Amino acid sequence: MSTSVEVRFLPGPFVVEVELGSTLLAAARKANAPLEAPCDGAGICGKCLVQLHGDNEDRLVLACDARVRAGVTATIPSREDQTLAIVDHGVAVARPLAPYVTVHESLGASMVWAGGRLLAYVPGPGPVANLGIAVDIGTTTLVVVLVDLAPGRELSVASALNPQTAFGHDVLSRIHFAAEPDGLATMQRALMKTLNELVVQVCQRAGAQASHIHEAVLGGNTCMLHIAAAVDPAPLGRAPYTPSLTGGGHLQATDLGLAIATHGLVYLPPVVSGFVGADITAGILATDLHRARETTLLLDIGTNGEMVLAHAGELWATSTAAGPAFEGVNITCGMRATRGAIDSIAVPGDGQEALHTIGDAPAVGICGSGLIDLVDRLVRRGAIGKSGRFEPAISPGVGAWEDDAGRTVLRLSGDVVLTQKDVRQVQLAKAAIRAGLEALLDSAKVSVSDLKRVLVAGSFGYHLRPESLAGAGILPPHLAARVEAAGNTCKSGAVTLLTNDSTRHELLAVAKRTRSLELSNDDAFSRRFVSHMAFGEIEA
Repeated sequence: MSTSVEVRFLPGPFVVEVELGSTLLAAARKANAPLEAPCDGAGICGKCLVQLHGDNEDRLVLACDARVRAGVTATIPSREDQTLAIVDHGVAVARPLAPYVTVHESLGASMVWAGGRLLAYVPGPGPVANLGIAVDIGTTTLVVVLVDLAPGRELSVASALNPQTAFGHDVLSRIHFAAEPDGLATMQRALMKTLNELVVQVCQRAGAQASHIHEAVLGGNTCMLHIAAAVDPAPLGRAPYTPSLTGGGHLQATDLGLAIATHGLVYLPPVVSGFVGADITAGILATDLHRARETTLLLDIGTNGEMVLAHAGELWATSTAAGPAFEGVNITCGMRATRGAIDSIAVPGDGQEALHTIGDAPAVGICGSGLIDLVDRLVRRGAIGKSGRFEPAISPGVGAWEDDAGRTVLRLSGDVVLTQKDVRQVQLAKAAIRAGLEALLDSAKVSVSDLKRVLVAGSFGYHLRPESLAGAGILPPHLAARVEAAGNTCKSGAVTLLTNDSTRHELLAVAKRTRSLELSNDDAFSRRFVSHMAFGEIEA
């Protein structure tokens, strides 16, 4: 008697044979079906719902909890990422054009040089273009930009959801999945498949050939680089969190499965520590933070709150586990920044607050920027108290208070609600970032009043109002006027590394001298974390 059965996922179809007793989530992953499980199958996020088709009725089940007892067909809800709002531009300090890779024509052939050595000899008429790609491997999203290295000009850009979100939304979930049989290889293959699709897109848009891409620079946090290079990230999940891969060197594109020129090279920028990676070092380069003349903070808010402080020519860096709330995970109606997501609270001329959604579409959920904006407004009104509890006696300004099976919720629009649990998730995230900031300042012996600039990097930070960062308690109130949106500095820093070889040596030296602050065993951090759970630092 066979112990395996067929499982079919729609739309697709994605068909796979699995052992009886396997979960639907395990089947979806084996079939490479686009089913996400932000909590990595722990059963706590409720996001892996699928519609199970039976003989008599259809029903919704959690794929991580439902076990296969016979052949079955399930439908995966449509994915949100079709209109994903991904920031693909960032600030960058101008540098002279001096790429690592150059191409010269000689005797009817093209000679591709890399760092003074011959990388490839390409016979045949016509010049071979000198192209490179800069890649931002975000925990949630991917960005690929095609660069003509001869003039140093960006030709085209494409972006997508990181397919690894199917294996968990945060770094620790992916480290855990990588430890499963074939887990690391599964995630690496999924990543390269999507990157190769993006390479095809940027080449088609620019009328270019992938075989003329001689080098790629991969930016991303330390875990993302490990997975991209198929290096076990397990050491990042246990003390002392020492990375196996520190960057600052090349790999062969063919070894990774990246479909560029067969002789193509992949450069990994240097990392500072297990949790301060190449996305942050690229950001340091893009903003010229290491040369800042006044005390400056670079802050990247995502599933982690990564930050670097520049003061008196020195750099200090740390990372806090902000959690995935700002990506819409563990939020009752949380979602990514896609069409229909509440992304801000608008205040038109009449002073009446109103929900704003991406694409001006009917509200179907709330994304990170909308969540912070909403919490800020509610705190300012007093509708959320200092402890974080709802105050239903006070008008929320938007939506209406409702009783939902004995609990108070704020109904924003249709089925979209904000719950007390959601506010708690914001409190945990903002307390972690704020406590991390103070620990960093303490380490550098700098007071918060000394901070002159706060550069907020990343897609999430780009869409946030500075006043909301302060109102929600992520930053001290007086810093709101000093906040500048820096955009995708991982991408812009990677472009700089492509177009100026000397910046690689410069950044390697900067990464080595940056002081990394580990917060996991810091008692002062724990005390600050608890104190910053409270709201209420609003300045008039």
